[in-house]
Amino acid sequence: MIIFKCIDWLLDRVITPIVSIIGVFVALAFVVGIIARSYLGIAFFGMEELILIAVIWFYMLGAMLASKEGAHLQADFIPVIVKNEKVVVIFRIAATVISILMAGLFISWSNELFQWALKRNQTTPVFSIPIYVSQASLLIAAVFMTLYLVRDLVNEIRTLSCHKKSSTPAKR
Repeated sequence: MIIFKCIDWLLDRVITPIVSIIGVFVALAFVVGIIARSYLGIAFFGMEELILIAVIWFYMLGAMLASKEGAHLQADFIPVIVKNEKVVVIFRIAATVISILMAGLFISWSNELFQWALKRNQTTPVFSIPIYVSQASLLIAAVFMTLYLVRDLVNEIRTLSCHKKSSTPAKR
C-alpha cells in the first residue's frame, strides 16, 4: 500500500534521526547535570523539565518505530502450542483486532488529554514550555501505532486468504 510506503519514508528519513538526536541530548544532559551538581556545585535549573519532555518524545517516537518494524513486545506463545499455521494466523488476527480497539481508546484518551492541555494553557515552571508539547507525542504515537496495526491486520488477512487458497483442492 502506497500510504504505508510514504509513512515508512517519513519515519526513516525524519523520525529516526530525531530519535537519535533526542537520545544523544538526553544522555549528554544527564552527564552534564550530574557533573555540574556533583563536582562543580552548579545546578542547572530547568534541566529536568527539558529531559522529561525529551524522554517522553523519545519513548513515543521509539514506539512508532517499533510498530513500523513489528519490534514491539509480544507474548507470542500460540505458535509454540498450536502447530496449524492457519490457526496461528487466526489468533494473530484476533490479537491485532483487540490491539486496534485498544489503540483506538488510546487515541481517544490522548486526544482528550491534548485538548485539555490546550484549554488549560499550562506551562512548565522554568522555561514556560506549554504542557501540550509533551502530550502531543502521545496522540501522534497513538495515531501512527494504530495505522501500523491496521497495516498488520491487512497483511494477516492476506496471509489467511493465501492459506485458504492453498488448502482448497484444485478443480479438474
